[in-house]
Amino acid sequence: MKRRERKSKQSKRRFICVAIALALVAAIASGGCAPAPDVIPPEEPPAPVVEPEPEPEPEPEPVVYPLTGLEAPPADEYMAIHFRTLSVKIENTPEAKPQLGITRADVVYETVTEGGITRFNCLFQSDIPDEVGPVRSARDSDMSIVPEYDALFFFSGTNSLVWARLGTTWINEMNHSSAPSLYHRVNYRSAPHDLFLDLGKAYEAAIEMGYSAGDQYPNALMFGDYDMSGFGEANDAVSIFIPYSGGIFDVTWDYDSVSGKYLRSIQGKPQVDAAEGEPQMAADNVVLLVIPYRAAPEVPGKGQTWNIEFTGSGQAVVFRDGKRIDCTWTTDGSHPPQFIDASGDFVPLKPGKTWFQVPPSPDKMVVTTGHEEADAAAAAAAESAASADDDAYKAADAADTD
Repeated sequence: MKRRERKSKQSKRRFICVAIALALVAAIASGGCAPAPDVIPPEEPPAPVVEPEPEPEPEPEPVVYPLTGLEAPPADEYMAIHFRTLSVKIENTPEAKPQLGITRADVVYETVTEGGITRFNCLFQSDIPDEVGPVRSARDSDMSIVPEYDALFFFSGTNSLVWARLGTTWINEMNHSSAPSLYHRVNYRSAPHDLFLDLGKAYEAAIEMGYSAGDQYPNALMFGDYDMSGFGEANDAVSIFIPYSGGIFDVTWDYDSVSGKYLRSIQGKPQVDAAEGEPQMAADNVVLLVIPYRAAPEVPGKGQTWNIEFTGSGQAVVFRDGKRIDCTWTTDGSHPPQFIDASGDFVPLKPGKTWFQVPPSPDKMVVTTGHEEADAAAAAAAESAASADDDAYKAADAADTD
């Protein structure tokens, strides 16, 4: 009995084991037939976005003064591009020397008035001195110089012919009679060499008179570099002798290679300013303008004056950096002169101060090159040109009481 029960239990165990084994085989067979899942490769990380480097901001163009081409300091930038030029007629007789304020002018024109006397039209824009003088009377030449710079014009008076022409122009004039508060007489000079101008008050006075002190960039000269690499000895200019009308008005400009400027002398002596330290008059550019002197109708009681017309074109010589550049000047009267060389290229001025020399006999100018043979002939020509009577100017100056 017991043996049968044992066999029965063993049979049940075998059945259970076989069932389990079959179930496992089925499960394995079923799993083995399932398709393998797709293998998805990992995504590549996105390439980093490289922002382009921003373009550097362009450097602002420097603000330069219109009559010197020199860069204006930040504090003066508004003045440089807005304030009008101030034109002052200043005397050049021996009784007027040393004059005050001329070395601070940006541009100076020198022409003959009458009796061989030369006189200056001094243009101030980048540097306005408090006081300048002696101030004397206007001439016909100023009627074309002043409009080219759209300048406010200061002078003591003039003759009837110039008054008449002035009345036909748009010149904003502030003469001794129309703006008397700007002028004063000094006690260390005799009349008429004693009239001085408070130029530092000019803009304020102009506004009070209804004139504009400036609202646009002033009329400008052209400045820049000029290629002189092909120049020979004939273009060297270490000294310039310009005869006007005798020894006391004849001018010599000597080139100073250290400063790069021409230094002005009269009768072999430096011509200086009455300002502190008595600085010598100097220029970065000396420009000879060839312009005819035409006799103006005589005014009773006055000497022979001249019509000198600065509108049009003519021959010129630009002296800069110790060299001479022969060229042509040209202007239609609405802007300062420009200069064109034989190749048709513009001749820019060197940044700095400019003197325009307008002698009645420009062909007598003598240029010393620094080369012995050429300079011997130049010295003889200069001696011949400077032979007029030094006192010849006095009668004409006595007739001009303004």
